[in-house]
Amino acid sequence: MKKALIVIFSLFYLPSFAQSEYFKLKKLEADDYFMAGRYWDAFFLYRNLAKSPEFEGDYTIENQIKNSSRAMYHWRKTENYRAFQQYETAKAHMKELLQINPSDPNRGLLPILTLEIANQMKRRAIASKTQEGAADYLGKALTYYNLALEEGLKDEMVFSFIRQVEKALEGNPYGTKIKQPTSYDLNYQKNKEERERTIEILKKQEENP
Repeated sequence: MKKALIVIFSLFYLPSFAQSEYFKLKKLEADDYFMAGRYWDAFFLYRNLAKSPEFEGDYTIENQIKNSSRAMYHWRKTENYRAFQQYETAKAHMKELLQINPSDPNRGLLPILTLEIANQMKRRAIASKTQEGAADYLGKALTYYNLALEEGLKDEMVFSFIRQVEKALEGNPYGTKIKQPTSYDLNYQKNKEERERTIEILKKQEENP
């Protein structure tokens, strides 16, 4: 009789256990999709999980359904506004997206959008009909270039743009109102010179072992 009860219990328990493990694996899959920025796939997986007995009424799942939907919205808006060169608005949506998912694979776009804003300000400075207006746009460009560096875009190209803007401000009678030179540029050049000296020393050591 005891053996019979064990067999009956197993018949009921194993399918239930397997089902539970299946839904847990699907939850991990949905989380992976979300972290990878595949919000469409994550949304539908989370929605299906919310109907399962394992996660029905689960606040975490319900919250992730909303987060996936919002993330899709902000990414779509980021792309659309960037395509229309409305970089400020595109960046605002990108920042909202990163609040939802800081690990979004497109997070590197944030400083690039800042760089695009800076370049836009520089173009407006060139097109300005007055020196005062040009200085104002150049000052804004300088601010955004530095912000791009602060956000992680450590690229020689950015420092080159900064030097161009600073040179233009030096030749502008209203340029003295703009704070310069930038500490980022100075620190970068210092580190660059140190790296170059290190490379030279290593080369000499290899030539004269």
